[in-house]
Amino acid sequence: MREIRFDSFGGPEVLTLHTDAPQPVAGPGEVLVEVAYVGLNPLDYKIRDGSSGRSKDLVLPAGTGREMAGVVLSAGPDLDEAELEARGVAPGTRVFGMRAGADQRGTAAEVIAIAADDLAPIPDEVTAEELPRWAGLALVGLTAIAVVRDSARIAEGETVLVHGGAGGVGQLLIPMALEAGAAQVWATGRAANAERIRELGATPIAYDDADWRAEIDEATGGRGVDVVLDTHYFTTFVPSLDHLAPGGRIVTLPTLADTSPATERGIEVHVPQLVPGRDRLDHLVQGLRSGAYPLEASTVLPLGEIARAHRLLAEGHTRGKLVLDAHA
Repeated sequence: MREIRFDSFGGPEVLTLHTDAPQPVAGPGEVLVEVAYVGLNPLDYKIRDGSSGRSKDLVLPAGTGREMAGVVLSAGPDLDEAELEARGVAPGTRVFGMRAGADQRGTAAEVIAIAADDLAPIPDEVTAEELPRWAGLALVGLTAIAVVRDSARIAEGETVLVHGGAGGVGQLLIPMALEAGAAQVWATGRAANAERIRELGATPIAYDDADWRAEIDEATGGRGVDVVLDTHYFTTFVPSLDHLAPGGRIVTLPTLADTSPATERGIEVHVPQLVPGRDRLDHLVQGLRSGAYPLEASTVLPLGEIARAHRLLAEGHTRGKLVLDAHA
Protein backbone atom coordinates (compact mmCIF):
# COMPACT_ATOMS: atom_id res chain seq x y z
CA MET A 1 0.00 0.00 0.00
CA ARG A 2 0.97 3.69 -0.15
CA GLU A 3 1.98 5.53 3.00
CA ILE A 4 3.65 8.84 3.88
CA ARG A 5 6.63 8.59 6.23
CA PHE A 6 9.62 10.67 7.31
CA ASP A 7 12.98 9.43 8.55
CA SER A 8 14.28 12.63 10.18
CA PHE A 9 12.92 15.92 11.47
CA GLY A 10 13.11 18.77 9.01
CA GLY A 11 11.28 20.63 6.27
CA PRO A 12 8.49 19.31 4.05
CA GLU A 13 11.08 17.62 1.86
CA VAL A 14 11.64 14.89 4.49
CA LEU A 15 8.15 13.54 3.79
CA THR A 16 8.29 10.57 1.43
CA LEU A 17 5.55 8.61 -0.32
CA HIS A 18 6.27 4.88 0.04
CA THR A 19 4.42 2.73 -2.48
CA ASP A 20 5.34 -0.68 -1.05
CA ALA A 21 4.55 -0.21 2.64
CA PRO A 22 3.22 -3.30 4.42
CA GLN A 23 -0.44 -3.27 5.39
CA PRO A 24 -0.86 -2.95 9.18
CA VAL A 25 -2.46 -5.57 11.39
CA ALA A 26 -5.27 -4.62 13.76
CA GLY A 27 -4.30 -5.19 17.38
CA PRO A 28 -6.54 -5.65 20.43
CA GLY A 29 -9.35 -3.11 20.43
CA GLU A 30 -8.48 -1.94 16.93
CA VAL A 31 -10.01 -2.04 13.49
CA LEU A 32 -8.47 -1.80 10.02
CA VAL A 33 -9.74 1.17 8.03
CA GLU A 34 -9.34 1.82 4.33
CA VAL A 35 -8.65 5.54 4.38
CA ALA A 36 -10.52 7.73 1.90
CA TYR A 37 -9.32 11.17 3.04
CA VAL A 38 -6.76 12.40 5.56
CA GLY A 39 -7.38 15.59 7.54
CA LEU A 40 -4.29 17.74 8.10
CA ASN A 41 -3.58 20.29 10.83
CA PRO A 42 -0.78 22.70 11.85
CA LEU A 43 0.18 20.14 14.49
CA ASP A 44 1.32 17.84 11.67
CA TYR A 45 4.07 20.13 10.40
CA LYS A 46 5.15 20.96 13.95
CA ILE A 47 5.61 17.26 14.69
CA ARG A 48 7.48 16.84 11.41
CA ASP A 49 9.92 19.71 12.01
CA GLY A 50 10.48 18.71 15.64
CA SER A 51 9.05 21.86 17.23
CA SER A 52 6.05 20.15 18.84
CA GLY A 53 6.23 18.64 22.29
CA ARG A 54 4.87 15.48 20.69
CA SER A 55 8.10 15.14 18.67
CA LYS A 56 10.16 14.36 21.77
CA ASP A 57 9.00 10.78 22.12
CA LEU A 58 8.39 10.08 18.45
CA VAL A 59 10.21 7.04 17.09
CA LEU A 60 11.54 7.55 13.56
CA PRO A 61 10.75 6.65 10.86
CA ALA A 62 7.22 7.85 11.51
CA GLY A 63 3.98 8.51 9.70
CA THR A 64 2.11 11.81 9.56
CA GLY A 65 -1.47 12.93 10.09
CA ARG A 66 -3.78 12.49 13.08
CA GLU A 67 -7.27 12.14 11.60
CA MET A 68 -9.14 10.63 8.66
CA ALA A 69 -12.36 9.28 7.17
CA GLY A 70 -12.72 5.89 5.56
CA VAL A 71 -14.37 2.46 5.63
CA VAL A 72 -13.87 -0.26 8.24
CA LEU A 73 -12.34 -3.38 6.70
CA SER A 74 -11.92 -5.76 9.63
CA ALA A 75 -11.26 -5.91 13.35
CA GLY A 76 -8.69 -7.15 15.83
CA PRO A 77 -8.96 -10.57 17.45
CA ASP A 78 -10.87 -9.42 20.54
CA LEU A 79 -13.69 -7.55 18.78
CA ASP A 80 -16.54 -9.74 17.61
CA GLU A 81 -19.22 -8.82 15.10
CA ALA A 82 -21.88 -8.13 17.73
CA GLU A 83 -19.65 -5.69 19.60
CA LEU A 84 -18.70 -3.88 16.40
CA GLU A 85 -22.36 -3.60 15.45
CA ALA A 86 -23.16 -2.19 18.88
CA ARG A 87 -20.48 0.45 18.48
CA GLY A 88 -21.62 1.26 14.95
CA VAL A 89 -18.22 0.43 13.43
CA ALA A 90 -18.84 -2.94 11.78
CA PRO A 91 -16.92 -3.83 8.59
CA GLY A 92 -18.30 -1.86 5.66
CA THR A 93 -19.20 1.16 7.82
CA ARG A 94 -17.92 4.60 6.88
CA VAL A 95 -16.22 6.20 9.87
CA PHE A 96 -14.25 9.27 10.90
CA GLY A 97 -12.00 9.95 13.85
CA MET A 98 -8.55 10.75 15.14
CA ARG A 99 -5.84 8.90 16.98
CA ALA A 100 -5.77 9.19 20.76
CA GLY A 101 -2.97 11.26 22.26
CA ALA A 102 -0.68 8.34 23.08
CA ASP A 103 -1.02 6.81 19.61
CA GLN A 104 1.84 8.29 17.57
CA ARG A 105 1.08 6.43 14.33
CA GLY A 106 0.06 8.49 11.31
CA THR A 107 -3.09 8.41 9.21
CA ALA A 108 -1.66 9.40 5.81
CA ALA A 109 -1.82 5.91 4.33
CA GLU A 110 -4.24 3.85 2.27
CA VAL A 111 -4.96 1.51 5.20
CA ILE A 112 -4.46 2.10 8.93
CA ALA A 113 -5.05 0.26 12.18
CA ILE A 114 -6.78 2.47 14.76
CA ALA A 115 -8.58 2.00 18.07
CA ALA A 116 -12.30 1.37 17.56
CA ASP A 117 -12.97 3.77 20.47
CA ASP A 118 -11.42 6.61 18.46
CA LEU A 119 -14.00 6.34 15.66
CA ALA A 120 -17.63 7.22 15.04
CA PRO A 121 -19.89 6.27 12.12
CA ILE A 122 -20.66 8.73 9.34
CA PRO A 123 -24.40 9.06 8.62
CA ASP A 124 -25.63 7.09 5.63
CA GLU A 125 -26.98 10.16 3.83
CA VAL A 126 -23.55 11.81 3.59
CA THR A 127 -22.52 11.84 -0.08
CA ALA A 128 -19.09 10.97 -1.45
CA GLU A 129 -18.58 14.65 -2.30
CA GLU A 130 -19.13 15.62 1.34
CA LEU A 131 -16.70 13.06 2.74
CA PRO A 132 -13.55 15.27 2.75
CA ARG A 133 -14.84 17.56 5.48
CA TRP A 134 -15.63 14.56 7.68
CA ALA A 135 -11.94 13.61 7.44
CA GLY A 136 -11.07 16.99 8.93
CA LEU A 137 -13.76 17.14 11.61
CA ALA A 138 -12.40 15.17 14.57
CA LEU A 139 -9.32 17.11 15.65
CA VAL A 140 -10.70 20.63 15.13
CA GLY A 141 -14.05 19.57 16.52
CA LEU A 142 -12.68 18.04 19.69
CA THR A 143 -10.39 21.06 20.05
CA ALA A 144 -13.28 23.49 19.69
CA ILE A 145 -15.33 21.60 22.29
CA ALA A 146 -12.36 21.71 24.69
CA VAL A 147 -11.95 25.45 24.09
CA VAL A 148 -15.59 26.51 24.42
CA ARG A 149 -17.04 23.97 26.83
CA ASP A 150 -14.09 23.07 29.06
CA SER A 151 -11.90 26.19 29.09
CA ALA A 152 -13.78 29.36 28.10
CA ARG A 153 -17.08 28.41 29.79
CA ILE A 154 -18.89 31.06 27.80
CA ALA A 155 -21.98 32.31 29.60
CA GLU A 156 -25.24 33.71 28.24
CA GLY A 157 -24.83 37.25 26.98
CA GLU A 158 -21.03 37.39 26.95
CA THR A 159 -18.97 38.88 24.12
CA VAL A 160 -16.28 36.89 22.33
CA LEU A 161 -13.33 37.61 20.03
CA VAL A 162 -12.01 34.72 17.93
CA HIS A 163 -8.59 35.09 16.34
CA GLY A 164 -8.52 33.08 13.13
CA GLY A 165 -12.23 32.74 12.42
CA ALA A 166 -11.88 31.24 8.93
CA GLY A 167 -9.45 28.48 9.91
CA GLY A 168 -10.44 24.92 10.68
CA VAL A 169 -10.84 25.41 14.44
CA GLY A 170 -12.20 28.92 14.01
CA GLN A 171 -15.03 27.73 11.78
CA LEU A 172 -16.28 25.65 14.69
CA LEU A 173 -15.42 28.06 17.52
CA ILE A 174 -17.79 30.69 16.12
CA PRO A 175 -20.95 28.55 16.00
CA MET A 176 -20.08 26.80 19.28
CA ALA A 177 -19.62 30.16 21.04
CA LEU A 178 -23.00 31.32 19.76
CA GLU A 179 -24.52 27.99 20.76
CA ALA A 180 -23.14 28.51 24.28
CA GLY A 181 -25.00 31.81 24.55
CA ALA A 182 -22.56 34.49 23.34
CA ALA A 183 -24.42 37.70 22.55
CA GLN A 184 -21.80 38.88 20.05
CA VAL A 185 -18.83 37.24 18.37
CA TRP A 186 -16.15 39.07 16.43
CA ALA A 187 -13.60 37.11 14.42
CA THR A 188 -10.38 38.18 12.77
CA GLY A 189 -9.36 36.90 9.36
CA ARG A 190 -8.23 38.06 5.98
CA ALA A 191 -10.53 40.37 4.03
CA ALA A 192 -10.94 37.59 1.45
CA ASN A 193 -12.60 35.46 4.15
CA ALA A 194 -14.84 38.13 5.63
CA GLU A 195 -17.99 36.78 3.99
CA ARG A 196 -17.26 33.27 5.23
CA ILE A 197 -16.87 34.57 8.80
CA ARG A 198 -20.16 36.44 8.43
CA GLU A 199 -21.87 33.24 7.21
CA LEU A 200 -20.68 31.49 10.38
CA GLY A 201 -22.45 34.10 12.50
CA ALA A 202 -19.62 36.42 13.55
CA THR A 203 -18.75 40.00 12.72
CA PRO A 204 -15.57 39.89 10.63
CA ILE A 205 -12.52 42.04 11.33
CA ALA A 206 -10.16 41.98 8.36
CA TYR A 207 -6.71 42.14 9.93
CA ASP A 208 -5.09 42.87 6.56
CA ASP A 209 -7.33 45.91 6.06
CA ALA A 210 -7.88 47.23 9.58
CA ASP A 211 -6.41 47.31 13.09
CA TRP A 212 -8.36 44.70 15.06
CA ARG A 213 -7.47 46.41 18.33
CA ALA A 214 -9.08 49.67 17.25
CA GLU A 215 -12.08 47.82 15.84
CA ILE A 216 -12.71 46.01 19.14
CA ASP A 217 -12.24 49.18 21.18
CA GLU A 218 -14.74 51.03 19.02
CA ALA A 219 -17.25 48.17 18.97
CA THR A 220 -17.16 47.71 22.75
CA GLY A 221 -16.81 51.35 23.75
CA GLY A 222 -13.35 50.61 25.13
CA ARG A 223 -14.66 47.95 27.53
CA GLY A 224 -13.16 45.01 25.65
CA VAL A 225 -14.60 41.51 25.25
CA ASP A 226 -15.40 38.97 27.93
CA VAL A 227 -13.59 36.11 26.20
CA VAL A 228 -10.77 35.84 23.65
CA LEU A 229 -10.32 32.54 21.80
CA ASP A 230 -6.88 32.76 20.26
CA THR A 231 -5.94 30.21 17.59
CA HIS A 232 -2.88 32.24 16.49
CA TYR A 233 -1.05 33.12 19.74
CA PHE A 234 2.30 34.40 18.42
CA THR A 235 1.16 37.85 17.24
CA THR A 236 -2.18 38.08 19.03
CA PHE A 237 -1.89 36.72 22.57
CA VAL A 238 -0.14 39.60 24.38
CA PRO A 239 -2.00 42.39 22.49
CA SER A 240 -5.33 40.69 23.29
CA LEU A 241 -4.74 41.10 27.04
CA ASP A 242 -5.31 44.84 26.69
CA HIS A 243 -8.71 44.27 25.08
CA LEU A 244 -10.32 42.04 27.69
CA ALA A 245 -13.15 43.38 29.83
CA PRO A 246 -12.66 43.35 33.62
CA GLY A 247 -12.81 39.73 34.74
CA GLY A 248 -12.36 38.54 31.18
CA ARG A 249 -10.47 35.43 30.17
CA ILE A 250 -8.38 34.21 27.28
CA VAL A 251 -7.92 30.73 25.82
CA THR A 252 -4.92 30.09 23.59
CA LEU A 253 -4.46 26.93 21.58
CA PRO A 254 -0.73 26.12 21.27
CA THR A 255 0.16 23.65 24.03
CA LEU A 256 3.61 25.24 24.47
CA ALA A 257 2.23 28.77 24.80
CA ASP A 258 3.83 31.01 27.42
CA THR A 259 0.86 32.17 29.48
CA SER A 260 2.90 34.19 32.00
CA PRO A 261 2.06 37.60 30.45
CA ALA A 262 -1.57 36.91 31.42
CA THR A 263 -0.98 35.32 34.82
CA GLU A 264 1.38 38.14 35.83
CA ARG A 265 -1.49 40.57 35.28
CA GLY A 266 -4.00 38.41 37.12
CA ILE A 267 -5.87 37.53 33.94
CA GLU A 268 -7.55 34.13 33.72
CA VAL A 269 -5.87 32.12 30.97
CA HIS A 270 -6.33 28.57 29.73
CA VAL A 271 -4.57 26.21 27.35
CA PRO A 272 -7.23 23.61 26.46
CA GLN A 273 -6.63 19.90 26.88
CA LEU A 274 -8.22 17.86 24.12
CA VAL A 275 -10.56 15.23 25.56
CA PRO A 276 -11.36 12.28 23.26
CA GLY A 277 -14.57 10.29 23.56
CA ARG A 278 -17.36 8.80 21.52
CA ASP A 279 -19.90 11.15 23.12
CA ARG A 280 -18.00 14.16 21.79
CA LEU A 281 -17.56 12.63 18.34
CA ASP A 282 -21.30 11.94 18.24
CA HIS A 283 -21.96 15.56 19.21
CA LEU A 284 -19.87 16.66 16.22
CA VAL A 285 -21.82 14.28 13.98
CA GLN A 286 -25.08 15.93 15.01
CA GLY A 287 -23.64 19.42 14.56
CA LEU A 288 -22.29 18.77 11.07
CA ARG A 289 -25.37 16.79 10.07
CA SER A 290 -27.76 19.55 11.15
CA GLY A 291 -25.72 22.33 9.58
CA ALA A 292 -24.96 23.91 12.96
CA TYR A 293 -21.23 23.31 12.43
CA PRO A 294 -20.66 24.13 8.74
CA LEU A 295 -16.99 23.16 8.54
CA GLU A 296 -15.57 23.29 5.02
CA ALA A 297 -12.74 21.38 3.38
CA SER A 298 -11.42 24.13 1.13
CA THR A 299 -8.44 22.27 -0.34
CA VAL A 300 -8.16 18.60 -1.32
CA LEU A 301 -4.77 17.42 -2.59
CA PRO A 302 -3.49 14.01 -3.74
CA LEU A 303 -1.60 11.94 -1.17
CA GLY A 304 1.63 12.46 -3.11
CA GLU A 305 1.42 16.24 -2.64
CA ILE A 306 2.00 15.96 1.10
CA ALA A 307 5.01 18.31 1.00
CA ARG A 308 2.94 21.02 -0.68
CA ALA A 309 0.20 20.46 1.87
CA HIS A 310 2.63 20.98 4.75
CA ARG A 311 3.93 24.18 3.15
CA LEU A 312 0.38 25.51 2.93
CA LEU A 313 -0.22 24.62 6.58
CA ALA A 314 2.94 26.43 7.65
CA GLU A 315 1.91 29.58 5.77
CA GLY A 316 -1.01 29.83 8.16
CA HIS A 317 -3.66 31.06 5.72
CA THR A 318 -5.55 27.84 5.09
CA ARG A 319 -9.31 28.41 5.06
CA GLY A 320 -11.27 25.61 6.68
CA LYS A 321 -9.56 22.24 6.41
CA LEU A 322 -6.80 20.99 4.13
CA VAL A 323 -7.39 17.34 3.20
CA LEU A 324 -5.50 14.62 1.34
CA ASP A 325 -7.16 12.16 -1.01
CA ALA A 326 -5.61 8.84 0.04
CA HIS A 327 -6.24 7.20 -3.33
CA ALA A 328 -5.32 10.04 -5.70
